[in-house]
Amino acid sequence: MSQHDVVILGGGPAGTALALELKRHAPDLKILIAEAAMATDWRIGETLAPGAAQLLNGLGCWDHILRDGPIEGARSRAAWGSDRLHAHDFVFSTRGNAWHLDRIRFDEALRAAAETAGVEIWRGARFLSAVAEPAGWQLSLDWQGRRVEIGARFVADATGRSARFATSQGSRRCFADRLVGVAALVRLCDGAPCDHATLVEARENGWWYSTALPGGRLVLAFMSDSDIVHHHSSARLEPWLAQLRGAPLTAARAAMAESADHIFTWPARSHCLDQPCGRNWVAVGDAASSWDPLSSAGIMKALRTGKLGAFVLLDAINGVDGGGAKYRRLIEAEYRHYRRDRRTVYRMERRWSGSAFWQRRHAPEPFDRELATQSSGEN
Repeated sequence: MSQHDVVILGGGPAGTALALELKRHAPDLKILIAEAAMATDWRIGETLAPGAAQLLNGLGCWDHILRDGPIEGARSRAAWGSDRLHAHDFVFSTRGNAWHLDRIRFDEALRAAAETAGVEIWRGARFLSAVAEPAGWQLSLDWQGRRVEIGARFVADATGRSARFATSQGSRRCFADRLVGVAALVRLCDGAPCDHATLVEARENGWWYSTALPGGRLVLAFMSDSDIVHHHSSARLEPWLAQLRGAPLTAARAAMAESADHIFTWPARSHCLDQPCGRNWVAVGDAASSWDPLSSAGIMKALRTGKLGAFVLLDAINGVDGGGAKYRRLIEAEYRHYRRDRRTVYRMERRWSGSAFWQRRHAPEPFDRELATQSSGEN
């Protein structure tokens, strides 16, 4: 059975950021990334928010990302709260512009940077189970159809929203909504004008976003609650196209592309783990907490929590107490602030008071009462 200092379950941005940060501070660590997806799997999540370039530069891999030809986006546009389209320019942002990615190439570039730094990567390796031992963990993986047992002193859960390792250790995902996405990836027609801004459009049963990607492609995504999607059969192509025709700005953009012939659905629920770390393990990225795609901050959060998770493990490796507790408080506080900001944005849309989707997002939540109590205590 092979032995490793750290095994990272998941090779997306959070897992690779954690590996790169560990190698920067402790280059002799034996680190393995077990990545379940193969390089050909297409993934949603194609925008780097302003500020992500600085994080990637700090990890030493921004130049590698630029070689893959991401599209720089200087603005986003939204029809939110009215039919009128509003633009948000990044030109005055101290954090720079946004970037639109080929997500497969982006993730693979991060993994290549980790390999260059001396990290071992197993592609097509899926976590099965874990047994705690005095010196760490015994992990069972399905590696391309073979069951493999490996040992690890420390484990990082970067398995995304499923949080497969953390939940196997008793952590609970506390969900805030039922959001799902239904999307198509289409090719822009030859000669079609390409607007590089992300477009967000609110509608009665949810909202749409669309983004131009490298290689002359366009992603079109409808976001709504799972029961609403089921009620309208919006996870099927024809009903999804009918929803698209009801979003005039997004439909006009889609008219410049080839017709969609395939759509896919993915979970987009907001959640936070009640315990994002424990003895000899830490959860990072969407495993620790997942945010509404409306924030456009998923990759940024993944990179940042990956870096922070590395310091939790470094503290544990060096016998320093308190790192886990500090990380837990940070994840909880960050999630509270995110929930507050998300609520503020959703409350800006008031056109469909009879819609279940919008009613749910306008209803009071526990954290609203907490904030009200805090405000009254300050007076």
